[in-house]
Amino acid sequence: MENFFEPCVLSLLMLKPSYGYELKNDLDEKCGCQADIGNLYRSLSKLQKSGYVLKKKVVSEVGPAKQVYEITKKGKGLLGEWIEELEDEVKLIKKLINNYKKNI
Repeated sequence: MENFFEPCVLSLLMLKPSYGYELKNDLDEKCGCQADIGNLYRSLSKLQKSGYVLKKKVVSEVGPAKQVYEITKKGKGLLGEWIEELEDEVKLIKKLINNYKKNI
């Protein structure tokens, strides 16, 4: 897992399709991830090129058209793999913490 916010982005896109700045705000508010907008767009581009995310142009009633991102079936599979990895990491971290607490 290169960037922690990539699984967060995919998890947010599971909730609803979103555009970049909305994702940036949701990453901070809902995931606790602070992402630079440039890094976010690079990650979205990488996820799109890999087939995990689709990008669609949506015409807006107010202002210019927006690029909206949505997760694909392949992206849901990747997110599931990342969640499994994170669950394994949580188990290891809990063991470390418990061993530490036993010995202080």
